[in-house]
Amino acid sequence: MSLSWVQELIEAAGHEVVRVFDREAAIAELIDERTELVVAAGGDGTASAAARLLSGRPIPLAILPLGTANNIAKTLQGDASCEELVAGWSTAGRRRVDVGVVTGVWGERRFLEAVGVGLVPTCIVSADTEPLSGDDAASNLTSALERYREVLSAFKPRCWTLRLDGEEMRGTFIVAEVLNTRSVGPNIVLAEDADPSDGYFSIVTAGEEHRDDLMRYLTDRIEGRDSRLVLPSRRARHIELQGQGDTHVDDELVRSAIPGALSIHIEPAAVEVLVTE
Repeated sequence: MSLSWVQELIEAAGHEVVRVFDREAAIAELIDERTELVVAAGGDGTASAAARLLSGRPIPLAILPLGTANNIAKTLQGDASCEELVAGWSTAGRRRVDVGVVTGVWGERRFLEAVGVGLVPTCIVSADTEPLSGDDAASNLTSALERYREVLSAFKPRCWTLRLDGEEMRGTFIVAEVLNTRSVGPNIVLAEDADPSDGYFSIVTAGEEHRDDLMRYLTDRIEGRDSRLVLPSRRARHIELQGQGDTHVDDELVRSAIPGALSIHIEPAAVEVLVTE
């Protein structure tokens, strides 16, 4: 959908579009005295970038899901269409949403969706090396799920140590994800009960004993069947991960040649998001 379509949709609902920026816009340019609402029209990368810019500021965020997976939008507002969301802005409620902060040898980053090691960043590397095929959102999603299944079939679990609010947990994992949303990647639901407004992360892990469950879930999704994935899950406010391997922060890959620990903490109620009832 084009930018002009989004602007027409917003203006038809009686709202004025004051400025249009891309996701790299500086915060000083994004906000002025007339700004009453910031609209993120795009996928998870756009929504997360806007949330990071608005973190700790009094201006609310509205999300129009125009991406492939829309993990953030689905967690916050289900499967509502852009038309339904814009039509409801005038009477929408406001929800305070947590933002995560992760620190590593490469510096500090904020995130809205998830930070993780194992399968997800390995699939991001694969997609960067050999781009996915697909002509629209649905076929892109299927292509991504097929890539996850292909990578999973050969993925070797890796050793990681986690400290969850001071409690140590060691294991050999295929997946280790610190989630603020229900799903990651191509809308893979890892934590059905994740609540980005409760001041806690959901920490989901999967070892070799969960490989068949993961494969079955991915196959069901690819073939259009409803499926549910149940993996071990814990809750914590502060997490440390120690091990070696690539990391993803939201939909971006973070690579470092220096093994080290990740320190992750939560900033509760950092962003205000419009939620249409």
